[in-house]
Amino acid sequence: NKSQIGLPEVNVGVIPGAGGTQRLPRLIGLQNAIDMICTGTPVTDMNKALMMGLVDAVCPPTSSVVDCATSWAEWSELVPIPRLSNTPLKETPTQAYQMCRTASLKYPPVLKGGDCIQAALKAIEASAIPSFSQGIEQESTLFWKMCLSSVQGKARRHGFFAVRAASKSTYPKRIQKDFVTKYQTTSPLLVKGSSCNVGVIGAGTMGSGIAMVLLQAGFTVSLVDVQEVALKKGIQLIHTTFDTQVKKKRLSLQQANVMKQRLKFTQTLQDLSNCKLVVEAVVENMTIKKKIFTTLDQVTPSDAILLSNTSTLDIDEMASVLGPSRRGNFAGWHFFSPANVMKLVEIVVGKHTSPHTVLLLQKLTKKIKKIGVVVGNCDGFVGNRMVNPYTTEMTLLLAEGGATIDSIDKALMRFGMAIGPFMMSDLAGNDVGYFIRKERGVVRDPKTGVVGPNRTSTMRYTELADDMVTQLGRIGQKAGKGWYDYAPHIGKGRMPLPSTEMKGFLKAYVEGTKQKPMKPDEIVERILFPLVNEGFKILEENIASKPSDIDVVYLYGYGWPAWRGGPMFWADNEIGLPHLLNRLLDFHRRYPGSKYYEPSRLLQKCVAFGVTVEEYYEKGMHKEDVSKL
Repeated sequence: NKSQIGLPEVNVGVIPGAGGTQRLPRLIGLQNAIDMICTGTPVTDMNKALMMGLVDAVCPPTSSVVDCATSWAEWSELVPIPRLSNTPLKETPTQAYQMCRTASLKYPPVLKGGDCIQAALKAIEASAIPSFSQGIEQESTLFWKMCLSSVQGKARRHGFFAVRAASKSTYPKRIQKDFVTKYQTTSPLLVKGSSCNVGVIGAGTMGSGIAMVLLQAGFTVSLVDVQEVALKKGIQLIHTTFDTQVKKKRLSLQQANVMKQRLKFTQTLQDLSNCKLVVEAVVENMTIKKKIFTTLDQVTPSDAILLSNTSTLDIDEMASVLGPSRRGNFAGWHFFSPANVMKLVEIVVGKHTSPHTVLLLQKLTKKIKKIGVVVGNCDGFVGNRMVNPYTTEMTLLLAEGGATIDSIDKALMRFGMAIGPFMMSDLAGNDVGYFIRKERGVVRDPKTGVVGPNRTSTMRYTELADDMVTQLGRIGQKAGKGWYDYAPHIGKGRMPLPSTEMKGFLKAYVEGTKQKPMKPDEIVERILFPLVNEGFKILEENIASKPSDIDVVYLYGYGWPAWRGGPMFWADNEIGLPHLLNRLLDFHRRYPGSKYYEPSRLLQKCVAFGVTVEEYYEKGMHKEDVSKL
């Protein structure tokens, strides 16, 4: 059940070497080899592997693998094993050419991230050459080209190693050793097979998603919501999701039923009195969150880990309502929506969070099969702090009149983003962004008309996104309308459709005369350059410990294209820091009311020293700063 056989090289920016592209087509046929190599997806069904010819035998569960292997070894002495290098491809060169050309149209082209896949197809096609050695030679040439010359290949390898670097602790060895001794082998949250009680507060989309993740990791979960309707809706969502996974054969019926039995639900926080860990996932409102943690401080065990799923708010302020002795057990645990699908979790370290709590959360995040990145405490942490200029500028571009919802989304998707910024906003919920802006004190009160105290007269701001929520109720996919319309019978209610209501609504917010339509590259620069600039500021303030951590956040939390390596890698290797700095200086002169265009001091340092930001960290030039992590 745990066996996997595959050639995953394209996922790290190379093609199979040592004859992989030449031998596999001879072994299992050209089409099967194309599918395995170009997707990098392993074969996990060993009966299927046997039928394909990928393996010679599958050892029954009742037999010994060693005995089975010994028997095959003995048989091979009697019947010589044919060498694949002497076995001709079943398909003719013409057939191989046609099949590879057809596949090349199916997969992304070179300019859209398909560099290594297209190279793999050329190598596979070479397996039809009668001379095995010539095919090997062509494979070798393409392999080294991907290793040494391909920026896309380098980007994919950067992402691969960045994930592993993010999982490593930065604490001294003695602290890590102490953690292993005291917690790693004894904590019920980490012990394999433990089904200890944990709690999730808030049965909305996020809370329900977190509950599913914890259930799938083997925990008994108590889901809490004071609203009975919301609680029932959350339970139904969890059950429906598990039922769907059973239909898709991702779960067995027994597994789904066991998880449903381990799901408890309640409307009172007092029922969390035996939980070892509690995650709060309610609306982004500090008053509500502090009230919840005040109660949890009283009702949960003194050694319980208390966590907030807040996406922007100050976790130190939340921790202030806890007793001093348990603030070390408090941290942020920021999942990304939908939590049961997205791989990323930001582990937010407050000023009181203990190293043992951070280490435990790193291990626990890995246990629940997520990718954890440790970040410092600030408004929005890493991901949402950087996405703020991204989403702010997208609405300001609309107000300028030189771009449309459709042209902006298409420009970013052409760049390689999984979905455009307006699609992303609809998916996450436009009300979420509105409440964040309201908490920041920049929105106009819809009842009194009074502008929030933190919106200054010099700030570039448009009330378009605010009014869309408060006046039209266009909060996104969950309401069937946001920046786009959504119809239940089209794409299961997730297909973005142009909105005539929004087209008319936008006219009142477009400033002055209509500008010349913006080019896609200009849209990308206006929206993504400030995002990257914010990444530099985050490093400057030691909110992230290294550039690659920021890249991991964007690769796994925001749909950044893997073949571009992440925003910081992109800045270093594709944009070039001098060009980035010059464009930011130009934008800052043109739009002084947007602080996110003001170039980071770290960016200016890197340009002055003639180094990339990755080199700046690799050479230890950052160590003069004091880390907040």
